[in-house]
Amino acid sequence: SVSGPIADEVGFRLNAYKVKRDGDITNLTTGDDENGETAKGMRARVDFKPTARLRGKIIADYGTRRVEGPVLTLLSAPAGARLFGQPLAPALAGITPGPENRNIRMDTAGFTDSKNTSFAGTLSYQLDSHTLTSVTTWQDWKYNYVADIDNTEIPLLAIFSRGAFPGGIPMGGPYRSEMLTQELRIASNGDGALNYLAGLYYSDSDSDRSFTRGRAGFPLAANWAATTGNRTVAAFTQGEYKLTDATRVSAGFRYNRERIHVDFTDLLPAVPARFIGASTDDVVTGKVALQHDLDKAVMVYASFATGYKGAGYDVSSGFDQSRINRPVAPETSKAYEFGLKSRFLQNRVQLNATAFLTDYKDFQAQSSVVDPTTQLLQNAVNNVGKLRTKGVELEVTAKPTNALLLETSLAYVDAKIASYKNAGCYLGQTLALGCVPLGNGFVQDLSGKRLSNAPEVKATLGATYNFPIGDGFSGIANLNYQYQSEVNFDLKANPLQVQKGYGVVNGSIALSSPSHAFKVTLFVNNLFDKSYATFVGDTADLYGGTHHVLSQMLPRNSQRYVGLRVKYEF
Repeated sequence: SVSGPIADEVGFRLNAYKVKRDGDITNLTTGDDENGETAKGMRARVDFKPTARLRGKIIADYGTRRVEGPVLTLLSAPAGARLFGQPLAPALAGITPGPENRNIRMDTAGFTDSKNTSFAGTLSYQLDSHTLTSVTTWQDWKYNYVADIDNTEIPLLAIFSRGAFPGGIPMGGPYRSEMLTQELRIASNGDGALNYLAGLYYSDSDSDRSFTRGRAGFPLAANWAATTGNRTVAAFTQGEYKLTDATRVSAGFRYNRERIHVDFTDLLPAVPARFIGASTDDVVTGKVALQHDLDKAVMVYASFATGYKGAGYDVSSGFDQSRINRPVAPETSKAYEFGLKSRFLQNRVQLNATAFLTDYKDFQAQSSVVDPTTQLLQNAVNNVGKLRTKGVELEVTAKPTNALLLETSLAYVDAKIASYKNAGCYLGQTLALGCVPLGNGFVQDLSGKRLSNAPEVKATLGATYNFPIGDGFSGIANLNYQYQSEVNFDLKANPLQVQKGYGVVNGSIALSSPSHAFKVTLFVNNLFDKSYATFVGDTADLYGGTHHVLSQMLPRNSQRYVGLRVKYEF
């Protein structure tokens, strides 16, 4: 990074980075290492203050990233499994499915490419008793990916085309999103009993996506293109009033008007089928809070807030007029929070505690519904019912000496589905396990079940020690532990898609120059080499529904690795 003045009242800062990481999954078919990453980018910032009352900043970001994959490895593969009728066994040569399996056999491992460009500008003008602020942002994000439909080396396309086309069946396509936002606000200045702000907001976003499944020249299984957009205008206000020197009450409200539209073209038919739709929604959300200082070092608070997640269209393969007619309705929430923030022992100990409860209505998730026109059962993103999350969070920071910092946190979250009567059944679920007929298919009632990918307990524990080395140089040693309890990755509660609880230890030691301009850090992540997955999937539908072949996503941190980071500022 480089920083310094350009002229009087004008300064700049320039940061650049480059990342190259080798893959940690071996493709036995090609000999390549998958899940490797290359990335580079830069950020430029200019701060200026042309007058005593006017100041501003401009930030520009640019970055690119490519991942070779990401790929899934096999967690389990029952004997006799057949992929679309083809034996899986030959594709398992050299592979031992299991939690620590980092070998694959794939004919098309695929890739993901992304490029991001953004600009943000802020202007603030100081009036006698107020501050006017304008914030403008623009972002352009491009993304492209190719993946293999079956995650194996079995040449499905060659089999289906009787040798006319080699290899497997790829899927993917490009995506581009562009967004412009503008915010204007006015805020009061001073330390009076009443402080407030009010503002206006506008955003305009558009995205384009194309998707194919198969290869050109052979009948495609999917081929479509879609354009979606979102226009939002909002007005908001927030204020805080001091009832006494120790008690404050605050309230805020936001009016939001949102319009979404979609233009979807299915290119598979001889005459492409086009579906166009739009939807508009208005909503008012708000928050009220009360804070009270028990003394100078202890504050308690309570708040109530309403939330909103806008309507949308489930743009994916199978999109048709029924999804135009029934866009996904907005998701709303009511949140209650009570908390404590405190400092003790001459500010050497900080304790924060929070208790919360949030109720969601029209929770957005994927479910099975009966189309009222065709009476056929469809899987799509829909409003599936109600959800409640409640829990407590605790954070403690202690500094027993000037050189030693201790940190710990604990979160207990009970996330339960309150109402979800027409959820799809997981593969292999029987009538005895709650899978009942509906229309031309089967559904289950997930009311009372735990939300997917929501650990009940998360905890961290860390220590940082600063020590002198000599000649002005200093060292920093850090050791931390992170734990999370068991999760199920499937909203349908498939008991096979579970990651048991696990904990990971990371450590580092750093050397810093006297001016702190130069810093080198030696680190080790996952010190005890604890393997874990961030996703487990059941692909029994590709294996005739009779063999539960499980795949898993193993992140880079799921095995021990050592690295060196160098930072230099001038």
